[in-house]
This record gives sequence, structure tokens and C-alpha cells, in this order.
Amino acid sequence: MRNMQANFSANVPWFMYDLHNNQLITAPVIPSDIRDSKDVVLAEQPIPGLNYNPINPGGNSNRKISFTLPLIRRNNTTGNVAMLKQFEALRNQATGFLGVSSGQFATNPKVLYNWGTGSVPLVWWVKKCDATHKKLWVNQTGQPQYSEIEFELWLDETNVLYKVEEAFRTMLILAGEAVTGVDIVSSFFGGKPY
Repeated sequence: MRNMQANFSANVPWFMYDLHNNQLITAPVIPSDIRDSKDVVLAEQPIPGLNYNPINPGGNSNRKISFTLPLIRRNNTTGNVAMLKQFEALRNQATGFLGVSSGQFATNPKVLYNWGTGSVPLVWWVKKCDATHKKLWVNQTGQPQYSEIEFELWLDETNVLYKVEEAFRTMLILAGEAVTGVDIVSSFFGGKPY
């Protein structure tokens, strides 16, 4: 059977776009495993004398993703500091270019992100952006060369792009049923569904 997988000369690099500070953040490395979670909120309602507690659906929590991005730049003067400052902007209120939109009521940054999530590009609140600097990777001037950035992003479901994601999900639910059916039939004839 002919290989139907396309061959590409390059991969899409890891990236996110900081919407409030208007900066593209990218790196030549990819993040660790991406944890994608969304709690389903259920509440038990105890009723005296009943042998079980009826369950009441209470809605759902926000979708959250988390991952760790290794940031390595073996530079003997500045290390990875220039890249770290891009991430540092995500931990502070949005200032815009040269601080023109800074102020008391400036919001925290949001990012446009989709790498490795199986979704269309979506707008996410930056909940966590912490750095761990590796102790054995510090250059002669005392600057870090290897840091791990821990991210937690919360989906902004009020953004118009989330409606696009809902339509995308509906289309792929149907496609998923078809793909699964074809894989099952193919497995009967010795095909591998992976």
C-alpha cells in the first residue's frame, strides 16, 4: 500500500502571539507534553433516607492547557535573556509598545495560540508563566542559558474565534466517526489503525 502521508521540508515552529503587547513569541524547540483539561462540574444532592445522592449538573469549568517550554541559548554574553524578556511581558499588565497603554486598569495579556492543541487558533488568558533557570547553565556573565518556562493558559470562550472552534468541532465529530469506521473495517483485513 502506498504511503499517503505528506512529506514536508519543514515543520511549523512553536509560536504564540501576544495580542496586548503586539509581539510574536517563538522558539526553535517545542514544548513538553501539553495537558488539556476542562472540568465537568457535578454536584451530589443528599436526600435523607435515600440510598444514593442524585447528581445535578452544575456546568463546566474553563478549558485550560499547560506545558513547559525549554528555552536554550548558549550565548556567552547575554544567554537567553532577550527571549526571557518576551515571556516576562506575559506576567505583567499589558503595556503595549513603549508603555503607551500602561495604567492602573490595564488588563493582563492574552495570547493567540493553537500549537499542539488540535484546535483552531484561539485566544487564551495567560494564567501562569514561570521560569526555572537551570543552575549548571549560567554563562560567564551570570546570565541564564537554559530556562524552562511553565505555562498555564485559560481559554477565553467569549472571543469570536471560539465560535469558529465550535463549528470546527462539529465538522470533525462527523469526520471522526467516518475515520473510526474506516479504521475498524480496515483492521478486519489486517490494516493497522495507527
